[in-house]
Amino acid sequence: MAPIKFNYLFAAAAALILLGAAQIPLQAEARRFVGVNRFCHTASYRRICTQMVNGASDWRDASNNAMLATLDLARRLKDLVPILKPALSHLDPATVEEIMKTCDNDFYNVVDDLEVSLQAFKTNDIGAVAAHLSAALRTDCQEAMKPAGPDFPLNKYAGHLTRRVDNCLAVILQN
Repeated sequence: MAPIKFNYLFAAAAALILLGAAQIPLQAEARRFVGVNRFCHTASYRRICTQMVNGASDWRDASNNAMLATLDLARRLKDLVPILKPALSHLDPATVEEIMKTCDNDFYNVVDDLEVSLQAFKTNDIGAVAAHLSAALRTDCQEAMKPAGPDFPLNKYAGHLTRRVDNCLAVILQN
């Protein structure tokens, strides 16, 4: 009879260990989302997304806030392009002109795509919103600025803009 009790005890201990092991990933997953807005759980850049949605409690507000925050950054970057020229003076003049043209065009199109996305969102055309947000994931300026070096400040901001657009897609596609 002793072996039977031992087997039950062993089985109970094994079950408790397995149950505990199953709980660890769930607890780790819950900790990953502490402080993250619920509309940002699928975003690639959750902390940035949480700032972008600005405390929104429903999907419409979260989507609108995220797109407005991204549009604000895109407009500021577009306005910075003309002052790039002196910072690029160490490069060949033809390269500088190509960078200026590419970045001006890139940010102009990103701003336009974000504005169209916001208008489409107002009419509940989520397909158009997603299409224009996807189109706003441009990296032409970042590619053009490679000769300026990886630490060139506009490269960092352009990368941040790309992350914000990616977050907008994550929020909008939750509907």
